[in-house]
Amino acid sequence: MRIQINGLRDIHAILSNQRKLGGVIETSFLRLRSGEEYPYACITHVDLLGSNYYSIGFVTNEGKKMIVNVNEVSVISSPEHKKIAEVKNSVYKNLVIKEKFKYLKRLFDIHQGSYTIHFLKEVKMIIDDIGFDIPDPELSSMILKIKDQFKSIS
Repeated sequence: MRIQINGLRDIHAILSNQRKLGGVIETSFLRLRSGEEYPYACITHVDLLGSNYYSIGFVTNEGKKMIVNVNEVSVISSPEHKKIAEVKNSVYKNLVIKEKFKYLKRLFDIHQGSYTIHFLKEVKMIIDDIGFDIPDPELSSMILKIKDQFKSIS
């Protein structure tokens, strides 16, 4: 991953296809016109009306969720599409990992032993995105049971 982003159009495209792509968008810093600067801000949403971008949602390194008008943004420095495991914003990283764990549990509950190729690909993508350190013993055992099947889809 670690793809450099060239503009709001790229950010919007990545966020719109997040389920297929995984990862998050993190900046080295985001500065507003008022001078406030937020290191390691993670962009969560870009609002679009027609072809005009009008607001950006992001989470600061302290966990503060903000939505600002694009006219209020002065600088978005080095936005990158990163794997969740590589994110430096620890508050947002923990939030996203919890959401992914919930999603993984639901995936396993829905498929209940009938693991299709699409299921395996999605689980593999999520595991690659968050890393293999899974503290939940139940979820960890479910993943270990199908780990050998990941090799067949690679």
